[in-house]
Amino acid sequence: MEVSHKTRLEDFKSINPEKFTFSVNGRKPCSAKETLEIGSYNVLLGSSLPDDMLAYKTSDETFESSHDVFRSAFPRGFAWEVMAVYSGPPVITFKFRHWGYMEGPFKGHAPTGEVVEMFGVAIVKVDEKLRAEDIEIYYDPGELLAGLIKDPKVDATETTSTLTHNSLGCPVLKH
Repeated sequence: MEVSHKTRLEDFKSINPEKFTFSVNGRKPCSAKETLEIGSYNVLLGSSLPDDMLAYKTSDETFESSHDVFRSAFPRGFAWEVMAVYSGPPVITFKFRHWGYMEGPFKGHAPTGEVVEMFGVAIVKVDEKLRAEDIEIYYDPGELLAGLIKDPKVDATETTSTLTHNSLGCPVLKH
């Protein structure tokens, strides 16, 4: 949460900024400073695929724009929950789920109103104050992106408010 809502490392309470590293799917780890500069979505969605094959291009996004993209797609929030914990400190391993209702557009794709989710495993090494020093995330980014781009792109003349209006509402009562 801090990496999405705080802009100064000295304000972070949950990590040890001097030792912190963050890696995804075995890629090169980012330092706390790099993660804050790049943005957590850009670290999580980095890819070695060619640009023409990407649904989300981290090279086109900043910390701010990446958060705007996902806040727009998930106006009610993009929840992150721990599903199971496999080991305790100092090396904590757990399964997680990241999910939300796609009630806003994503990169030109209309909102579906459906739940978009991904599952993964995290390994977190913590210090004696339980501050994260190293986080390794393993997951399939395609699981997330497939739910966001499953419908074709919409015509540029359609407005976001029209798309959002048609997809918002209680997902239970709607059906």
